[in-house]
Amino acid sequence: MSPWLIGFATIVAAILIYRLVRLIHGPSLPLPPGPRPWPIVGNLPHMGPMPHNALATLARIHGPLMHLRLGFVDVVIAGSASVAEQFLKVHDANFSSRPTNPTIRCLSYNNRDFTFAPYGPRWRLLRKISSVHLLSGKALDQFRHVRQEEVARLAHNLASSDSKAVNLGQKLNICTTNALGRVMIGRRVFNDGNDSSDPSANEFKSMVLDLMALLGAFNINNFIPALEWLDFQRVQAKTEKLHKRFDAFFTTILEEHKISKSEKHQDLLSTMLSLKEAPEGGDKLTDAEIKASLSLLVAILAHAFDWEIENGLGPEKLNMDEAYGFTMQRAVPLLVHPRPRLSPHVYSSSSSP
Repeated sequence: MSPWLIGFATIVAAILIYRLVRLIHGPSLPLPPGPRPWPIVGNLPHMGPMPHNALATLARIHGPLMHLRLGFVDVVIAGSASVAEQFLKVHDANFSSRPTNPTIRCLSYNNRDFTFAPYGPRWRLLRKISSVHLLSGKALDQFRHVRQEEVARLAHNLASSDSKAVNLGQKLNICTTNALGRVMIGRRVFNDGNDSSDPSANEFKSMVLDLMALLGAFNINNFIPALEWLDFQRVQAKTEKLHKRFDAFFTTILEEHKISKSEKHQDLLSTMLSLKEAPEGGDKLTDAEIKASLSLLVAILAHAFDWEIENGLGPEKLNMDEAYGFTMQRAVPLLVHPRPRLSPHVYSSSSSP
């Protein structure tokens, strides 16, 4: 039988099952107002090429609290600051667990990181670890030298470019990511042009780019779960392949830390490994939770955006339209030229760690 016939039969069966379940469970919950959904696809056609603008327009029509049905997924939209406050502050405990999809579940080791872990004791433990050992004032002071060294490398790199055009966003991304990488796993994860080519760093960058492509791609399975097993767009197959690459990368780092571990914790990973070996009765972490928590490093990269340069483009001619995707970007990229303000010897003297 043709895959398309199987897909069509699956959709029809899903609709019948959906109608039957709604009929058995009686009237649905009182949902906020919203645009009338289309059959099967729901309100997906209302989204258009730039959903954030479409949602703002719909909120002006249906109010700041509205309901959309995206495929078979019911979504409640908070369209104003006051309504968002009700979700995020007043009733935050009820909405603390984030909805996921097959792609996120696969890459986060079945929601074991503190971003997508369901609200509960394990989430509180993971949050405590990040708050105390990564985001606290003590942690910031402990790793001050890391930030200073990476900023010095960035300044030296920009100064050595003379008047040539540089991708400033890429340089800043490399600087912040390498600083975060040293804090979390004790190593730089991106080449900045000054280092000899590091295959593991290049592999990491390749994985991040693949991750951004997967997370930014439209996946019909997220909205019509009945089609998930068919995987028409091959998103799930690509996700599982990428997960194996990330898992191998993180496994190598874990093994290196286990071999060279010392009593003095030098990075966040060392701290998490010590919690894995906590005494009886203590809060222990699993390897899967540690690897999932390291995905924070990847998440930081997925939210980065690039700044580039274009000859003769003045501020008054900048196109500030936004291109919709996993992260918001300018439809026409912005380009800049670095121009050192200090003497060259200042940058060369501060670049050595």
